[in-house]
Amino acid sequence: MDEITKLNQDIENLTQEISHAYEELTLIYDISSRIGSMLDVDRLPIEVINKAINTLAVKCGFLLLFNEQRSGMSIKAARGFSPEILDKFKGEYLPDNGLAGECVRKKKPVVREIKCEDTDISETILDIKNIMCVPLIYKDEPIGVIVLGDKVSGEPFYTPDTKLVFTLAAMTSTMIQNAKLYSQLQNMFLAAVSSLSSAIDEKDNYTLGHSNRVTTYAVEIGKKMNLSEEQLGILQLAAILHDVGKIGVPEEVLKKPGKLTDEEWKSIKQHPDKGVHIVEPMVETEKTMAIFDIHLINPMEHIGEIISGIKHHHERFDGYGYPDGINHMEIPLVSRIIAVADAYDAMTSKRSYRDALPESVAIEELKKNAGAQHDPKIVDIFLQLRQEHRLPVCNQS
Repeated sequence: MDEITKLNQDIENLTQEISHAYEELTLIYDISSRIGSMLDVDRLPIEVINKAINTLAVKCGFLLLFNEQRSGMSIKAARGFSPEILDKFKGEYLPDNGLAGECVRKKKPVVREIKCEDTDISETILDIKNIMCVPLIYKDEPIGVIVLGDKVSGEPFYTPDTKLVFTLAAMTSTMIQNAKLYSQLQNMFLAAVSSLSSAIDEKDNYTLGHSNRVTTYAVEIGKKMNLSEEQLGILQLAAILHDVGKIGVPEEVLKKPGKLTDEEWKSIKQHPDKGVHIVEPMVETEKTMAIFDIHLINPMEHIGEIISGIKHHHERFDGYGYPDGINHMEIPLVSRIIAVADAYDAMTSKRSYRDALPESVAIEELKKNAGAQHDPKIVDIFLQLRQEHRLPVCNQS
């Protein structure tokens, strides 16, 4: 009888171990498939704390991250707390305070039952009876803490619970550092692109700021069209780089006050293709990253669409544009949007060969060329934005 009892106990223990292992594997799979590739440093903590709360069925939790100086931690995501409670934690949570601080110092999870006589305001103010703090550690350095409070069932936290959250914390630490690195690299890339764009604009004093204004107009059009964040990013980069090819056009041609010769006009018309040649090496960078499975530091997933946007921004809706003479929906949407924004800014800016046109004249020109030079739907959207005063008036004198 004792042997049967022992065997049943062993089976029960094995079943629990298998159950816990299954939960851990399910958690790892879910994180990898749902948020493992997330590179939004602001959204990531929210997804992680939601996952922790749902997995352990707890009432509340928050995620703390160190500031750049490592002098304190602040809440980056929270759930299950009233606004009044969270308001008390708006400032930085000093790493020497409370259980979260203890967790950071020890670099180990801390699980504790909070009793009425405990005087540490940082825990008792939350009205939590059972609390778990698990450190986020990256390369042996704490970068933050996951704090969870009170299971819905009222049970205390057990070792399998701690192990699950520790697994989540380990994966989260890497994801957060990756997201920060991605954000830094993306900002560096955008700064480099903006510098290149400014260098092109400064080549011709009459077009100074042109690319930035075209980008502003184009992105607003894209928002009005309800483009996704991804599509808006493609549009933004294509717009800021749309004239990059002019770096290969002689300055005397760009600044010529009079009518261009056929040869000079031919040189101007080559700038979209020259822009493609300048940006194309980024495709090879993307291929190299793919070979080595480097996905994190690749801010140019859609470089092909960006290149197409640059190449075709001087195509006409009726097919009489350049460089390829394509028409209607053959022209990429990004190019059609940039074309309208580019034409408006060109007309309302002072150029070497004429003064800036009044806005009313530019608007009439857009209307007149809708369906011929420009996609009429995009012209309509641009005009709606003007009526709604959602675009800046940028007449250049």
